[in-house]
Amino acid sequence: MNDVMRRMLEGRARWGTLDVTPASPGLWQRVRLTVYPPGITRGERRLLHLRHGWPVAGAIAGLVLMVALSDAGPVLSLAAALTVYLSGFVVLARLTRELRSRSRVVTVASEYVRGELHEFGDVRLLRAAASRLIELDARRRAGLVDPVAYESAWIDVYETLPGGAALTTGGRGRAIRRR
Repeated sequence: MNDVMRRMLEGRARWGTLDVTPASPGLWQRVRLTVYPPGITRGERRLLHLRHGWPVAGAIAGLVLMVALSDAGPVLSLAAALTVYLSGFVVLARLTRELRSRSRVVTVASEYVRGELHEFGDVRLLRAAASRLIELDARRRAGLVDPVAYESAWIDVYETLPGGAALTTGGRGRAIRRR
């Protein structure tokens, strides 16, 4: 039960998120790997997870508020729901600004053009990092990795990803460290 509650409040993985967003079925998709900075607290992870899920959670909160205020009239209930929904974005963006700036993000888009797959972004980097992190989580759940080794492996993957002021993107999406 503790693991279920942790997943609801903090997300599936402690290291971040892996999102696959199809824009249209079979035509193209976007895969986005977000790796949180190692060493963040549970509270910080919860804030990042809430911000990540706010579009859906905020819509649900707005609908519940509209139903609760339905006796007050449609204009007031709609205004209150929109206020809660939009202020959630603003408040969560401010609370997570520093954490999001330290997070590392790799995005790959793929599309089919005349039956041919075209991929944009550093596909190899995303696949390697995602598979290492997914395997790391599976090993942690199986009890094969202690917390120190988990954090160490998380740091290794985090440091391979582009981000921060010291990294820039070179040709074909590869990270190049500036000197």
